[in-house]
Amino acid sequence: MSQDLDSAPAAAAHRWIVQLVIAAVGVCVLTGALFYVTSRRVFRTAGAAGSAAALIRIDPMANVLSLEHGLSVYANQCAMCHGPKGRGDGTAATTLVPKPRDFSSGWFKIGTTRSGLPTDDDLVATLRHGMAPAAMPPWPQLTEGELRSVSLAVRHLAVEARVEVRLSRTPSLSREQATRDVRAQLDPGPRIVLPPKPPTIDLARGKVFYDANCAACHDPDGRGKLREDLVDNDENPIIARDFTGGVFKGGNSLEDIAMRVARGIPGTPMPANPAVSPDDLWSVSAYVRAFSARVATTGRPD
Repeated sequence: MSQDLDSAPAAAAHRWIVQLVIAAVGVCVLTGALFYVTSRRVFRTAGAAGSAAALIRIDPMANVLSLEHGLSVYANQCAMCHGPKGRGDGTAATTLVPKPRDFSSGWFKIGTTRSGLPTDDDLVATLRHGMAPAAMPPWPQLTEGELRSVSLAVRHLAVEARVEVRLSRTPSLSREQATRDVRAQLDPGPRIVLPPKPPTIDLARGKVFYDANCAACHDPDGRGKLREDLVDNDENPIIARDFTGGVFKGGNSLEDIAMRVARGIPGTPMPANPAVSPDDLWSVSAYVRAFSARVATTGRPD
């Protein structure tokens, strides 16, 4: 009888331990099942996102604005064409037409200043939108911090390359003085202010201006196919823009085209037109832009 009384607490404790173990195992099974279902949903959603998910980055430097960050992004994304020092001599440069920009030349195709030198905003716009149909691609995947950091890097490389040229020509010049001189030379200066657009734009007037000033290079039909002797300032072959495709360097808006007409494209045969009248400026810009619309509508540029 006493043995039965002694074994009762032990049996109860044993049952309690067994129940506790069963409960613990049940909790583990339920937790594992919940994790499995949740994780499958997460990974299935991520997989369905496809290429968009690939653009999501966790990068603590993404929005940092600094020269060092810009040089790092430049080395990874730009040096293959423009070269490690921005001299247009990257490993891919020999295969490209037109050639990549040599930043030390001071010639930048796209900008909004009369000097031909770009502002920081001009550089960022060129990086963001690219230079289609040339090999320079757009970089929409770069953050604003990355774009502005690369613009700092481009300006820095332009200055450094010119400083080296000046020092090689004038060894007695100090680096500090050469740097000050070059920075002054590469200051973009004030922006061009386009005149107000007139209430109405006369395409017939634009055609007259185009035929007299633009058709010799871009052809009367806007295709730019007839001239094969055009070269840039470094004597590299260059092709006149085909307006009928609807792709314009520096942007496709009427204001973008008017800026190209007024400022020209430095380093190329496209001249500036500082004395063009407001009516001629807007009418020829509209006429040029209309080439692509005419082709899209009729299949013909005329």
